[in-house]
Amino acid sequence: MCMTDERSVAQRLAAWEESRKDFDLPDWESLPQLGLYMDQVILLLTQYLGPLSRSEEDKPITASIINNYVRLKVMPAPVKKKYSRVHLASLIIICVLKQSLSISDIQKIFPQDHSEEAVRLLYGDFVRQYRKVSGAFARQVQSTADLCAAGGKELILTAAVISSLAKDMTEFLLRSEEQETLEK
Repeated sequence: MCMTDERSVAQRLAAWEESRKDFDLPDWESLPQLGLYMDQVILLLTQYLGPLSRSEEDKPITASIINNYVRLKVMPAPVKKKYSRVHLASLIIICVLKQSLSISDIQKIFPQDHSEEAVRLLYGDFVRQYRKVSGAFARQVQSTADLCAAGGKELILTAAVISSLAKDMTEFLLRSEEQETLEK
């Protein structure tokens, strides 16, 4: 089903903007200092990231997904089955980025040692960039919303092209010089 008629796209765009209006990532200091158990982590991440879910059934995180990230060393293992700020910050970054990047590319963004200081700095940078870029993106969407007048197809195609270009650029920037040399 192609949803490119003007009214449908305009309504869906308004609903998307409304769902993102009050969304914000928590600052490092807002993350709980005490260790949390898996079910508490899932509940908290669902609250933090709920607006990013595409549907009610779309869960941002599950226990098996978290266990896979630990197994793949994308994030450190819990200490005595408790998850710290480092884990929460890592999971927030992963959940936001996994919508467009592979886990192996996301893993390249993280510091190798997963130290609290390194993850705190990464998370702070990530939250600042997320706020800055999402604000700029929202303003851009507002200024191009008139593309809906042409049936909405142009707005959908613009969003798709932006997504594709951003993914391509990120993957290119994450590629090591060694990989580039091998590919030539």
